Amino acid sequence: MNGFDTGRMSEELPQCGQWKLLREIGRGAYGVVYLAKGAGGEKAAVKVCRRGDMPAELYEREARGAKLYASIPRTAGLVQAYGLAEEPWGFYFAMALADDEFGRDAPAAADYRPKTLAAVIDGEKALPLGECVKLGIALAKGLAELQRRHFLHRDIKPGNVIYIGGEPVLSDPGLVVEEAVAVSTVGTPGYVPPERKFTSSASDIFSLGMTLKAASFGRRIEDLGKGPALEADTGAKHFPAWWRILNKATDSTPSRRYQSAKAFLKDLRLLRARMVLPAMSVILAVAAAAVLAFALYCAISVKTKVEDKERATQSYIEREKQEGLRAADAAKRDIDRVLKSLNIN
Repeated sequence: MNGFDTGRMSEELPQCGQWKLLREIGRGAYGVVYLAKGAGGEKAAVKVCRRGDMPAELYEREARGAKLYASIPRTAGLVQAYGLAEEPWGFYFAMALADDEFGRDAPAAADYRPKTLAAVIDGEKALPLGECVKLGIALAKGLAELQRRHFLHRDIKPGNVIYIGGEPVLSDPGLVVEEAVAVSTVGTPGYVPPERKFTSSASDIFSLGMTLKAASFGRRIEDLGKGPALEADTGAKHFPAWWRILNKATDSTPSRRYQSAKAFLKDLRLLRARMVLPAMSVILAVAAAAVLAFALYCAISVKTKVEDKERATQSYIEREKQEGLRAADAAKRDIDRVLKSLNIN
């Protein structure tokens, strides 16, 4: 079976192109996500959207977002799209499968759950500052690629950040739209900017900044006003600089925010460089000391070899001198014997 019976689902899940649907792993207002297996045994998450399950306007919006996202080549910070296909009943969108929340093999785990940033925050509370900066850089890279194509994501939040191979990426591209035609109010409360609409790059920057604040404070968006959790890394040396970056990203006035993910990414990278600089200074100091020690060893070694050569030369000269004296003494004795012999005759 290749397609869906819109009246009822058969006991055996259908095939979507090359993808064999194994079981449902997620369900939302715009479709159902299945764990799937390809013809070559590869794993994927396949989102299935049927026309009859939502108003026509929402269906078209979802399909449009998936098509735009499927046009993006593999990019760091974005979930990889494997392909999209339209069918009489709707469409399906295959993408890379998220890691299991508990590190198990996804097909073997009957209770597989995708690892999301939301689950990490709920399970581990606040992330250390170093991990937060790494997270911000990874997601800003993905957002920068969307913005390079003049796309808006419009739904960046911890639940839409998944981990694949241990690396965080932006997922759920259903609300992706061209910046030029973004007019409707969409998104998740708390992550929607104060202007209430996603109309420019600065709108997605706000959502990303709030996502990073939630990860850094170890709080759900509705609890950020309570301040950081006890586990939050607020005592870290560079935390004030990190928070200034996030406050700029989430400024209530759009013009005062970062105007692009590229600019946001630049400041995050500069912060990371300052964070690793002390460690690099220690490494460089140790390296310099090692080089100096080696140079000193080489100098001493050269000096020793020169002194040894000088001693060997002096010894050789002394031996030759003594040998010459002995030869002269022997010659003198021979002459004396000859003279004595002549006198006798």
